[in-house]
Amino acid sequence: MIDDQNDKELLETELKDLRRRVAELEMLEDKHRRVVQALGESEERCRLLVQHAQDSIFILQDNRMKYANPFTAAVTGYTEGELANIGVTELIHPDDREKVMEKFMGAGDGGQVPGTFSFRVINRKMDVLHVEVNAAPISWEDRPAFLCLVRDITAQTKLDTQLQYVKKMDAIGTLAGGIAHDFNNYLQGISGYIQLLMMKKDLTDREQHYLMQMEKSVERAALLTKQLLIFGRKEESKLKPVNLNDVLHQAYKLLLKTLPETVHLELDLSDYLEPINADAVQIEHIMFNMALNAKDAMPEGGKFRIETRDVFLDEKYCDTHVGVKSGAYVQMVLADTGHGMAPETLEHIFEPFYTTKGVGMGTGLGLSIVYGIVQSHNGHITCESERDKGTTFRIYFPALESTTEGRVAEPDRDVHLYGGETILLVDDETTILDIGVNILEQFGYSTITARSGEEAIELYLARGKEIGLVILDLGMPGMGGEQCLQEILKINPKAQVVIASGYAASQTVKYLMEAGAAGYVSKPYRLENMLKKIRELIDKK
Repeated sequence: MIDDQNDKELLETELKDLRRRVAELEMLEDKHRRVVQALGESEERCRLLVQHAQDSIFILQDNRMKYANPFTAAVTGYTEGELANIGVTELIHPDDREKVMEKFMGAGDGGQVPGTFSFRVINRKMDVLHVEVNAAPISWEDRPAFLCLVRDITAQTKLDTQLQYVKKMDAIGTLAGGIAHDFNNYLQGISGYIQLLMMKKDLTDREQHYLMQMEKSVERAALLTKQLLIFGRKEESKLKPVNLNDVLHQAYKLLLKTLPETVHLELDLSDYLEPINADAVQIEHIMFNMALNAKDAMPEGGKFRIETRDVFLDEKYCDTHVGVKSGAYVQMVLADTGHGMAPETLEHIFEPFYTTKGVGMGTGLGLSIVYGIVQSHNGHITCESERDKGTTFRIYFPALESTTEGRVAEPDRDVHLYGGETILLVDDETTILDIGVNILEQFGYSTITARSGEEAIELYLARGKEIGLVILDLGMPGMGGEQCLQEILKINPKAQVVIASGYAASQTVKYLMEAGAAGYVSKPYRLENMLKKIRELIDKK
């Protein structure tokens, strides 16, 4: 009996242990099931992330993509099956292959992990894309490989390039304006002395002829500096509401007489256009410049097409074009069927003095001036070109409301040239002061000269009551013309001050006129025009 009892107790103990173990096994099984389920869910999430990622994700091993997500196929233009059989190096731009392979080979030899770097790839359509890759070494099927995440940064790179281009063009424009300012000062000196000589009564016909030829050379040089100023946006555009079609119709008639018969002109103008705020003369300049460029690009003949239409540039367009504001524009398209341009040429076409033409075939300022004109109209210009197919320029001018009215300019009034007042001449160039003294004294004026803003203030404080008018240069070292103007007006708010400068941006001129300047003349100026301006302002008092 005792043995049976002991056996029973032992059996019950073993059963309890067995039940406990079964319960533990069930718990382990449940835990395992939950882990497997969690792993499955995690794997599904990872799979969904990889499958739907808007970046290219793939495993690189032996120069092959062992696994590539659908976005990789979409970007490259190849199917997943094709990608598995294409060497990755075949997709990399030839100029970047060596750099990229060095990154991966160095990591494979135990060197530095590739990390993040950028390069160019070529897709099935032969489009060049800029990409940024983040690569990390992993093991795949027990062999070394790389997990690669590749992001398309083409749009960002394009924007960065545009931004750098805008900065470069602004810098060149500032440089061009500075050069034009100094050059115009020199031209003013040359022109002034020529005009003084031409006033002599005892000149022979030959001497008169020589002086006239010299003056023509000065005028041509002044035109060159004016072109530089247009490019640098230092030349004020005379903007007023115009219909672009009307301007183009007028220019078209002249182009028909200018271009050879081998160049066929096509005019496709919209039946209705919003008006734009523009300088009609400068718009004609754009058209003629583009037409002559097209003629040179089509030595055997071809088509030059001119189109207009109203367009709306949305935020999406503006996001990919630096400095462009969303809104209504009038588009002008100028296209030719010429020999086109290489990409490396396109990068420089708006830079001053850049030209692919031979010596003596042009200054290289044509497209620079076009760029400057478009910028001064708050517009936007793009260029597309393909070798042996042609070039297309698209220019966008901000549209105006149809009811906008233009300002009517006041007619010039005839004024006499002689006077007896005292003029204060302020300029850091001795030559210009000398010419000013000579011409003013010939016409009855008394003169006082100052070579700096500081000296001008001292003289005005001492002799301001006898000074009838001040002719003030803007670009002087030390106290510039702008500050000098302010100081003179503090001394005498009614002082008559004429600003004279080799260049001054339209906004600067507007600001100075609002600040109290009585007038503005741009160097090199005709002495007769300056004398008229002096007399006009003094008589107005």
